Amino acid sequence: MGEILLGTSGWDYPEWVGKVYPPRGAADKLRYYAGLFPIVEVNSTFYRLPPPSVALSWVRRTPARFRFAAKFPQTITHDLRLVGTEEEVRRFLAVVKPIRDAGKFVAALLQLPPSLPFEPETVRRFYASLPRDLPVAVEFRERSWLVPDSYALLREFGLAHAIVDGPHLPVAPEVTGPFAYLRWHGHGSPLWYDYTYSAEEIAAWVPRVRALAEEGTTVYGFFNNHFRGDAAANCRTLAEELGLPSPSRRSKLD
Repeated sequence: MGEILLGTSGWDYPEWVGKVYPPRGAADKLRYYAGLFPIVEVNSTFYRLPPPSVALSWVRRTPARFRFAAKFPQTITHDLRLVGTEEEVRRFLAVVKPIRDAGKFVAALLQLPPSLPFEPETVRRFYASLPRDLPVAVEFRERSWLVPDSYALLREFGLAHAIVDGPHLPVAPEVTGPFAYLRWHGHGSPLWYDYTYSAEEIAAWVPRVRALAEEGTTVYGFFNNHFRGDAAANCRTLAEELGLPSPSRRSKLD
């Protein structure tokens, strides 16, 4: 039975005060969050890379068993579009190095832009440029990526396919790497992540997640529907439905 670790995409949202965090807030939101969930996906690295010292502070403010994933910067995926990325990848690796050194890093998420079609040679060159010991999950956002050649490249380089629940592409439960990586965006309109998953929708994911774990695969899952604290509430519900260990700290999500 593989391990299942569930969390949210990000932790620093003002609207979580009074819902996820205490009514007057938390002096250290990350430290408080780490008492609620065992893992987090750092989304701020997509927009702007912090100094490595900030990543080191994340390591020091979380328990030994806490885990991080982090998004590649948008300069790599959206600006450079996977071409000529060596320096940007180097900068990203320097930021996550303290997390990796601490044994707390599970994956780097490559979230591709919806305007980028699949071009095998460009993709192969980019995948080949990544360190072979860097765990990577790739999130497709354009339909041309959902083809056998694309999945074959992931398998060749040992990269995980990010299984995504969202409005634009079908859920594709392909497992191509050493772990499974799931993201729940929601189905809101016009903002898909402005969405509350119903109890029925959460229940439908229970056998899917359990089936991945029963194959011996480690499962990392993140809710991205952060409005109103829905990501945290939906994550807690799925964890409870799966019978995962209760968090050490309770909040108004109960």
